[in-house]
Amino acid sequence: MAPLYHLCSQIQNSFKWQLRRIAVPNSKPNRAICQILYDEGFVSSVALGDETGPFPANAPVFTGLATSPSPQPTSTPSSSSSATPNRKSALVTPPPNPARLRIWLDLKYKHSRPVLSRMSVVSKPSRRVYASLRELQAVAAARRAGPLLKGQEVGQITILDTPYGIIELKEALKQEVGGEVLCIAV
Repeated sequence: MAPLYHLCSQIQNSFKWQLRRIAVPNSKPNRAICQILYDEGFVSSVALGDETGPFPANAPVFTGLATSPSPQPTSTPSSSSSATPNRKSALVTPPPNPARLRIWLDLKYKHSRPVLSRMSVVSKPSRRVYASLRELQAVAAARRAGPLLKGQEVGQITILDTPYGIIELKEALKQEVGGEVLCIAV
């Protein structure tokens, strides 16, 4: 699994260098965080691809292992005299190598200025930061909720890991659940 701080620093540095498209490592947490950034309007698109670029929009997305093709009906005895059987070719494209999959993000700018100015990690492997529902309500109300949780600024999103998955602060308040504070984006 790619570390969260790698994702945050790569996205923040790419915005500083005003890159249009970047590829980040593919993992379930990274996909969830990138989807939240897309839903909140910090990036203009999210696509799955490999190191050469995103997959085309009409290409099949492989989520699991390739299945074997269904057995084709055998030719009838009367058609056995033909040299080639009248069967369709059963080509199965193998799924891409999971180690080479990337998440491609199209970064968003407004008047040549980046939409995302800062993305930082709150909870680290050496210091996990958990917040209860009451603390999250204080953060949403722009009040400090302890030494590590500051109040939310205007335009800031807080991304949490909860029993319902990786969600944004607004969704956690709707679900009435606390969790680990992963990162913030402004």
